[in-house]
Amino acid sequence: MIYHEDKSSGVAFPIVAILIAMVAIVGSLMLSSGNQTSARVWVPDGSAVPSYVSSR
Repeated sequence: MIYHEDKSSGVAFPIVAILIAMVAIVGSLMLSSGNQTSARVWVPDGSAVPSYVSSR
C-alpha cells in the first residue's frame, strides 16, 4: 500500500509575488504622477486661408 505524505500547499510564494507586484505598480504610479508636463499643440493662425478653400 502507498501512503501519500501531506505536502504544504505553498500559499506563501504566490501571496508574496502578488504583494511585490502591487507595490511595484503603486510605486510606478506614484513616480509617474509627479511629472505633469504641459502638452504643446500647434494651432495655425486663423487669418490664413487654406489652399483647398476657394474664396468667392
